[in-house]
Amino acid sequence: MFITYERPTHLTDEQTDPQAPAADLAPGADVDPRVPVCGASTYDVDGTRWTCTRGPGHADDEHRAVFDRYHGGAVGQVAFAWQYEWGGAGHGPSSTVPMTTVIVTVSFPSTAWTNEQLPESIADEVRSVFWECDHDDVTVQTIATSTTHPVAG
Repeated sequence: MFITYERPTHLTDEQTDPQAPAADLAPGADVDPRVPVCGASTYDVDGTRWTCTRGPGHADDEHRAVFDRYHGGAVGQVAFAWQYEWGGAGHGPSSTVPMTTVIVTVSFPSTAWTNEQLPESIADEVRSVFWECDHDDVTVQTIATSTTHPVAG
């Protein structure tokens, strides 16, 4: 992760930072928590969690989190911005060409399958090894089958 902006601590809540990127809030997100937002999240060096408040599917790779009325700070102003790829805002999502396919086979006794959602849980674990900004380009297909274990002898 690359931090692209942090609101200077010396500014008061009433001051606007001319160096701040545009908030680019999802329309209505500043007043209605039910409005869908990008939702990508990260932590700054102090351990504060930030969630991207831009609209879902923004066209560049920069995530921006604004202060809201519940968490203090200059309401509506960008507090923190970050990206996962080096290239700057407007660099766009990662390239999808060429695609690489990895085939993995997982075998285990059926008694170990205690979760009906196991195939999707495995898919989620696989996605977790990729950068969050690449999840739209990562396809994970899980198919669960059961067969009788061969008995030796």
